[in-house]
Amino acid sequence: MACEIRRSIYNLLDLSCEGLEQVKAAVEGNNLQQADKLLKEYYLNREYPALFFKDSEKQQLVAYAKENFHEDIEEVIKVADEVSKNIFVFRFPWDMEKTNIPFTFEKEIVWSHIPFKDEEWAFMLNRHRYWITLGQAYAITGNEEYGRVFCEQLEHWIDNNQRDGEGAPITWRSIEAGIRCENWIKAFQYFKHSSYFTKELFIKMLLVLYDHCEYLMSRYDNFREISNWGVLENHGLFEASVFLNVFKAAEGWQMESLRRLKNCVELQVHKDGIHWEQSPMYHNEVLHCFMDVVILAEKNNIQICDTIKTYAKKMAYADLYMAKPNHHQPMESDSDDTDVRDMLTEAAILFNDGVLKFGAFENIDFNSLWLFGLEGIEKLKNILSKIPEKLSMAFESSGNYVMRSSWSEDGKYLFFDCGPIGGGHGHCDMLHFDIHSFGRDLICDIGRYTYVEGEPFREYFKGCKGHNTTIVDGKDFIKCKGSWGYEKTAEPCGQKWISEEEFDYVEGSHKGYLDLKDPVLPTRRILFVKPHYWLVIDSFHCKEEHTFQQYFHFPTMEVLLKEGSNECSTCYKEGGNIKIIPQQGKSIVGKLGEGYFSSEYNLLEENKVLSYTVTSKGFTTLTNIMYPFKAEEEEEVKLEALQVYDNLNNLVSKETAEAIKIKLPNNEEHIIFICHNRRSTKDNGIYKSLFKVENISLSGEVVFVKRYNSNEKVIVVK
Repeated sequence: MACEIRRSIYNLLDLSCEGLEQVKAAVEGNNLQQADKLLKEYYLNREYPALFFKDSEKQQLVAYAKENFHEDIEEVIKVADEVSKNIFVFRFPWDMEKTNIPFTFEKEIVWSHIPFKDEEWAFMLNRHRYWITLGQAYAITGNEEYGRVFCEQLEHWIDNNQRDGEGAPITWRSIEAGIRCENWIKAFQYFKHSSYFTKELFIKMLLVLYDHCEYLMSRYDNFREISNWGVLENHGLFEASVFLNVFKAAEGWQMESLRRLKNCVELQVHKDGIHWEQSPMYHNEVLHCFMDVVILAEKNNIQICDTIKTYAKKMAYADLYMAKPNHHQPMESDSDDTDVRDMLTEAAILFNDGVLKFGAFENIDFNSLWLFGLEGIEKLKNILSKIPEKLSMAFESSGNYVMRSSWSEDGKYLFFDCGPIGGGHGHCDMLHFDIHSFGRDLICDIGRYTYVEGEPFREYFKGCKGHNTTIVDGKDFIKCKGSWGYEKTAEPCGQKWISEEEFDYVEGSHKGYLDLKDPVLPTRRILFVKPHYWLVIDSFHCKEEHTFQQYFHFPTMEVLLKEGSNECSTCYKEGGNIKIIPQQGKSIVGKLGEGYFSSEYNLLEENKVLSYTVTSKGFTTLTNIMYPFKAEEEEEVKLEALQVYDNLNNLVSKETAEAIKIKLPNNEEHIIFICHNRRSTKDNGIYKSLFKVENISLSGEVVFVKRYNSNEKVIVVK
């Protein structure tokens, strides 16, 4: 065989296993051809171990799919036809590195080939996710051409890609080996009865899967314990151990894979359920693996530790609360703009959870159908959907915070990041926030675009200025080193979170500028005055003169900056818009420039970037209102600075405290008071620190006053 495993497969099998009696007899009679035939028949007909959907249900699942998933089937056939012609374009929702330009192998497939100067393309090719889709097309159409293509491509890959071969750094990278185990086993469920799936190819596949397991057993180290690689690889090892259960080594593979997965989940997932790498994309790749493990374990009565189940459910809940009103994950760090409802549908079925169902599809989705079979359809129908208990959520362990006005699709949503950078997939994004309202992304993370080493766009999308954060003296507070490393990092600090019925409040700082000759501590405070707007207060604690900048990125070119007032707004003709209104009275320079935006890997679009710049000495603040509104209901909002007095009627410096008045279109007025430095007040040691704004006595660090007609309400935020 081309695969260089010199031992006979029958030396690797435990021939005493139930169901292998005839195989054993054939081997003992030295009739290996008959043994191969019987071994294949055993795999074709066995009911245990169970995989995902049941073979006996396949036609019913096909009928259900034809009735309910016309668009999915159309896409499946399209991809299958392309793959049949050696045309590859990677467009599945959870493809880690999507492509948009089809690539065709005119003759045979060269599995280590790198088009477009991006190794990720070759890695995607060698994960073989498209073979599952090819299998679904085969199940739906019964077209044996798809069976032929799968079997020819599988055998071609096996014959041309040895673990120690020339192209192994591409084709046998360990993470791809783990992913392949899943995809080969799932593809086998569709193609196992194909006339092209000969016993010779079947034995080859078993031997190479064995080789995958031995390889993955040798590839665990400290890096993998803390990286998503460890999860993706050992999830594949676990699935292969289930599929290859009649191999002598399978029990050892299974025990070790589960031990490693337990270590990984304990080390990699914060108590709040968010993966430490701070990328929702990879959070969901890891969640997918854990859920697959739980599904297979439950189907086969395999005992796994409760830790894996508990943290998988926590990760699903993190998805629920992080998801924007349009059900997409935030594009934090290396992430795409991907719908998470399929993940939540799978989680709702797996954990029989009505709250998770609230964030899922109403009915089972196409991929979950093939994971759970007919049982999944009924199970989801019988789960009572429950609205989540909270609107807003603090993920304090990871430093991520979500503010939400409602659970409706036109609700207002803000995502704030003040957590650690999170490894190579993390971005330089401390104090960054996204805003989504009225069904549209309004201010957002610009994405990732590429991983190519040395590509300037990698640094652009990953760097500080590529995020909605603050910059001092034009210097990055975190500096990248290549695609995956960092020359300098920063530590987040000072996170505070309060959520009440009438407001949400978050603040955070970082230590990225404490290395300056005159150290600067930037702090961002965000107050959500429900359900109207967000007030963003950026402060910079320092002694000398510096230049301070705020950056705001839009996913569009439809943005206007108003001369004189520096007020900026998107100008969509329908749906949601947003106004950014800066506090006046300072020498602020507003600039609207052009930049780039990438909603998915390999997709580059132009966008507008807003910056506000001020040069100032000593403590400085920059304050803005973020006011979402409907395109057809443009409204005027006014912001006015107010004077603040202490309890002895002395005018207070802006370094000590500030207050602003906000006038809304409905004639409601809000006064927001912020105390920056309580110790500067002159209370002569007798009185508690009191302040006055428009003859209102205030005490607290952040206070919110609502006025409507003759009514006035004072709300102490903190």
